[in-house]
Amino acid sequence: MRYALFAEFAPWFLFTPAIVAVTLLLGGGAGMWATLLSTLCAGFVLLDVPPVGILSPTQWAASGIYAATTSGLVGVVVALRQALRDSDAARENLVRAAADAAEREGFLAGVLGSSTDCIKVLDLDGKLTFMSEGGQRVMEVSDFNAISGCPWPDFWAGSGHAEAVAAVQGAREGRSASFVGCASTMMGTPKWWHVAVSPIPGRDAKPQRILSVSRDITALRESEEERDRFVRLAENSTDFIGMAHVDGRVFYMNDAARRLVGLEAADVTTIAIPDFFPPEDAAAVAGEVLPAVQRDGHWAGELRFRHFGTGELIPVLYSVFPVTDPDGRTLGYGTVTRDFRARKRAEDDMRMMNGELAHRLKNVLAVVQSVAHQTLRNAVDIPSASQSLSARLVALGAATDVLTGGSWRSADLRVLAEHALAPHGELGTRILLDGPPVALQPQVAVALALALHELATNAAKYGALSNDSGRVDLSWRVDGTGPVARFKLAWREHGGPQVSEPTRRGFGSTLIDRSLRSYFGGTAATEFHPEGLRFTLEARACDAVLVEENA
Repeated sequence: MRYALFAEFAPWFLFTPAIVAVTLLLGGGAGMWATLLSTLCAGFVLLDVPPVGILSPTQWAASGIYAATTSGLVGVVVALRQALRDSDAARENLVRAAADAAEREGFLAGVLGSSTDCIKVLDLDGKLTFMSEGGQRVMEVSDFNAISGCPWPDFWAGSGHAEAVAAVQGAREGRSASFVGCASTMMGTPKWWHVAVSPIPGRDAKPQRILSVSRDITALRESEEERDRFVRLAENSTDFIGMAHVDGRVFYMNDAARRLVGLEAADVTTIAIPDFFPPEDAAAVAGEVLPAVQRDGHWAGELRFRHFGTGELIPVLYSVFPVTDPDGRTLGYGTVTRDFRARKRAEDDMRMMNGELAHRLKNVLAVVQSVAHQTLRNAVDIPSASQSLSARLVALGAATDVLTGGSWRSADLRVLAEHALAPHGELGTRILLDGPPVALQPQVAVALALALHELATNAAKYGALSNDSGRVDLSWRVDGTGPVARFKLAWREHGGPQVSEPTRRGFGSTLIDRSLRSYFGGTAATEFHPEGLRFTLEARACDAVLVEENA
C-alpha cells in the first residue's frame, strides 16, 4: 500500500506547502535547501519500495521535475516575499512622508503665524492673493477678504508707490528687488517698511506668482532719524564736540572742533586727549578732570587748548562727560567745549573800560568841582549862581552825552556843537556851523563844550543872539597832515548890538581863555570888535584831534 500511494500521487510534492512556508519565512536560500532535502527525503522513501534501492526512470523524471518546479516556485515565492516587503516599506515611507509633510506644514504655519514680517503672495498682476497671519496682525488687517485681490502697489505712498510698481514688474521678468517705503496699516497707522520682492517660479521655471516680504522698520527708522538729528546738531554746532575711547584715543571731532585747534585735514584717530592741552593743563586733565568724571559723571571748567598749527593757547570752557552703552558701561568720553577767546577779550575790554570810565569820571568830577567853585566865587547872589551853575552843568552833560556815544574815545565836533548850542538859538538859521568831520579827543571835548556854552550865553545876553537879526558863525578846519597839522576854530558874531571890551573879566571869559588854551595846548584869543565878538582857537591837530579818524 505504501508503494502504491507514493507511486500514484508522487509523494515528494507533499513537501511543497512546507517549502513555500519556509521560503516566505526564511527567504530563498532556506527554500532551496528545503527543496533539496524534500527531494532526498522522497527518494529515501522510494528506496524502501521493492526492488529496494532502485528508482524507476519515471521516478527519476518525477524527482527532476519536482526539483525544478519547486525551485521555480521558491523563486516566485522569494519575489512575492520581496514585493511584500517592498510594499510594506513603501507604505511606511508614505506614512512617514505624510507625517513629515504634516509636520512641515504645521511648522510653516507656525512660522507664518508667529512672524512679525508681513508675508504676502501676489499674482503676476500684483494683486494680493495671500497674507500671513503675522502679516495681518502687523498690518492691522481684521478681514483679509476685504483686501484680497487689491493691487498691492496702491498701498504705498509717495516714492514707495513707484518702487512697488517697479518691483512687481521686475518679479514678472524673473528679477528680485528690495526697497524702503512708507505705507499705512489698515487702521491708518503710518509705518516704514523694508520690502523684498522676488518671483515664485513654477515647474517650467517661469514666474507664476510673486512673493513680497515687508519688515516693519519704523522704530529703526526713528532711531536713525534721531541719530541723524544728533549728527546734524553736532556737525552744525559752533562748539567743539568730540569723543574719545576710554584710553583717550579720539574717534570723533566735528568741523568746529577741527577748525578751533587746526586739525581740518588731519586723521584725528592718531590723537589722544592729552595732546590738546599744554603740559600743565594736560596734567590737570589726567590727575583731576577724568577722575572727577568717573566719580561724579561730569566736569566743567576753564582750561586751555593748544592749536596744533600755531601753538596758540586758546582759552576754553571745557565740559567732559562719560559715553556709556545701554548697560551703563563706560565706552569713552565726550566733550562739548566752548571757545572762550571772545569772552576773555570782552572781560579784558570790560576791565579796561571800567578803568577808563573811572578815570573819565574823576576828570568830569574835577571839572564839575572847578566849575562850581569858580561860579560860586564870582556869583553876585545865590539865585544867579544857581542859574549859572545849572546851565554850565547842562553844557557839561551835553558833552558827556556825545562822549558816551563814542565810548569815551572821541567826540564828533559838529555833534558836540549842536548839543551845546541848540538851547541858545536856531541852528542852521542864526547859528551856522561849518567844518569837516573832526573827532575830538575826550579831554578837549568837555572843555570845548563848556566854552561854546559860555560863548552862546554871552551872545544871548549881550551879543548877536540878544536881538532878532544877529547871527553866529562857528567854523573849524584842519590844515596840513601828519605832525605839523594845525587845528583852527573860529567864533564870529554878526548883526548884534555894538560891542565894547568889558571892564572886568568874569568866569566865562576866564574859562574860555585858560581852559581851552590848557586843554588844547595852543592859543586862544577873544577880540571885541564893534560889529561883533570874535573868538579864535589854534592848536596842533595831534593835541586836539584823533588824527587817524580825521585822515
